[in-house]
Amino acid sequence: MEFNELNLSKLDKDLTPEERDEWQGIYASYRSQSVISGEVSGVDMYDFGNIAGEVARRKVRCLIVIKYRIKIIIPEHEVFLDERDYGYHVLHSMCGARVNYVVTYIDREAGFAVASRKVALKKLQEANNWHIREGQTVDVDVLSVGRGVCTVSYLGYDVVLPQREISYNVVPDLREVIHPGETKKALVKQFDANTGVLKLSVKETMPHPFDGIETRHPEGSIRIATIVGKYGGGVFCRLYDKMTDVLCSYESMHYDGDFKIGDSVEVLITRLNMEKKLVYGKILRKVR
Repeated sequence: MEFNELNLSKLDKDLTPEERDEWQGIYASYRSQSVISGEVSGVDMYDFGNIAGEVARRKVRCLIVIKYRIKIIIPEHEVFLDERDYGYHVLHSMCGARVNYVVTYIDREAGFAVASRKVALKKLQEANNWHIREGQTVDVDVLSVGRGVCTVSYLGYDVVLPQREISYNVVPDLREVIHPGETKKALVKQFDANTGVLKLSVKETMPHPFDGIETRHPEGSIRIATIVGKYGGGVFCRLYDKMTDVLCSYESMHYDGDFKIGDSVEVLITRLNMEKKLVYGKILRKVR
């Protein structure tokens, strides 16, 4: 039975106040195409029939949002504005994120609804393009996080940020320091409403750890640090201030295999590159 033919007074008669409020929000979104939001609770494979624009019966990966008791199903092809096949791992990485959506189909008797995040993104962009200005600092929602990249959402735009735009520090795995559902400050570096290009930076809302380095950690000083990564024969060490990273080499008698990520070491600050804002050092010994 079509939604408009349902006797909602009869169907909703025995609902609790919480259930009635939940359904009312779903009805309103469906009828007026208004944007609502909720937290992603999981990912399901859903077998669609001839509903919600699905002509053929097929299984589709879907985000699942359950505010209270009603399952909202967002098919994979209705999650992002572009048409790429993101795969299960990307949708799974969105669990815990808050997403916007517009309800496109309601099965009141079965107790679920189908929604589109894509429609919501378009509406948010149209309504908010005039709000976005280069140089402003804004609050962005963390949508998904991978090892080396993270996707944030702002006023209908999904922006993929590489590690270098998240932190000045070396972060071997972003999933350890940032999580879906969090809100972060970000700087609007570039915005073009005509092309839909929005560039953001989280790290540029924070002071650069190199500023004042010549006073805090001058050349020739010895500091305690923690090994946080290795790359191309070099070793990245983070000083005790938790902000300053030092690209280190070893003393000639040291063997790389004796040093592990997480080890505490004594580091000699050998050079400050003021132009590139880099700190170089030498690992003197492991601190027991």
